[in-house]
Parts: sequence; C-alpha cells; structure tokens
Amino acid sequence: MAGEQVWYWFRELDCQRTGNGFGANAIGFPAIGEWSRLRGVVLLQWQLDAIVAMDLKRREVMAQKAVDRDAPEQKVSERPLTSRLFDAIFPTKRK
Repeated sequence: MAGEQVWYWFRELDCQRTGNGFGANAIGFPAIGEWSRLRGVVLLQWQLDAIVAMDLKRREVMAQKAVDRDAPEQKVSERPLTSRLFDAIFPTKRK
C-alpha cells in the first residue's frame, strides 16, 4: 500500500527529529530532501504533502502531551482528609 510506505518514511524521518529545548522541531524540507537523496527516494507531491501533514499532527500531539504533563494537579481542599473530616462530610445515618 502506498500510504503504508509513506508512514514508514515518516517514522524514519521522525526518529531523526531535532529539538530546541522547548519542544520538537519541524522536519524541514532540507531534512526531507537530504533523507530522500540518501535513500534514493523521489517523492511525489502527495507523498511530500502527507509527510508534512503527519509532521504537523505529530508536533500538535507532542505539544498537548507536554501541556497535560506540566499542568498542576488541582487540589480540592487544602485540608488533609482525616477520619474526623470524613465523618463530618459523610455522617452515618442513625435512627
């Protein structure tokens, strides 16, 4: 399948991705061109467009994971939960 081959190529390019300390860099045309030359692959326009689109989506996913990881945990209360506090919140029903 043609799409499967493009996915394989993208994964190979993705493994060589650089970063800048703030996140992943895009796989630029110079990197794609050099990879293509080294591998002897002549990319069709749709294949190049697909690699660029996959790169954009990959960086969006990576950025969202970083935001989720860095988000502070929300505290419900400053007070630690103790047995007395639990009993006060959830009193037993006695009749």
